[in-house]
Amino acid sequence: MKDDLKYVEILCLGHELGLQYFIGQLGEPLHFFAYKITKNKEVSEEIVSESFCKLWQRREKMTSYECIKSFLFLVTRNACYDHMGSAYQKKVSLSHTDWTSIQGKDGDMLGQIIYVELIMQIAEELEKLPKQQADVFRMSYLEGMDTKEICDVLGTTSGNVYFARSKALSTLRMIFKEKDINLYMTFLLVTCLEGSF
Repeated sequence: MKDDLKYVEILCLGHELGLQYFIGQLGEPLHFFAYKITKNKEVSEEIVSESFCKLWQRREKMTSYECIKSFLFLVTRNACYDHMGSAYQKKVSLSHTDWTSIQGKDGDMLGQIIYVELIMQIAEELEKLPKQQADVFRMSYLEGMDTKEICDVLGTTSGNVYFARSKALSTLRMIFKEKDINLYMTFLLVTCLEGSF
């Protein structure tokens, strides 16, 4: 991607426009990633902001979009684990220059990035669904709320929640099945592991 390389160079030269570009490109996926670990929106926002500050401080060392992306996910993950007090998680030194090959006990960083990008694609498709279906799916699968919590938030019955979730799931399955079989299988896996009916 030609634009990505251009903005890497702009960032390395110390122009804030480069930083703004990467905040626009990676801010939302990083917020989601941090929230999945911390389950706290305010903490997630603070962690992601700090991650972009660290990127700015180390901007001269960034050589590619992939390097920047891996760096941001790594520092965000480490900050989340620090916040959560997870001593069992492997900390990776930030002096390591090849952030694209970092692995820890929780799996490889690329797998985590792919997972977050898939969730972002699901979120894009949710925008096209009727509001109640999208809200129920989002609360159930992305925020981990149970049926009673969703009923309380939306002021509806469990029957309505089951129906909306079922319709949303059915529609999204068809969308991802048409897009790509591998993406569809990943979608099925994510929805089976993350949500409960």
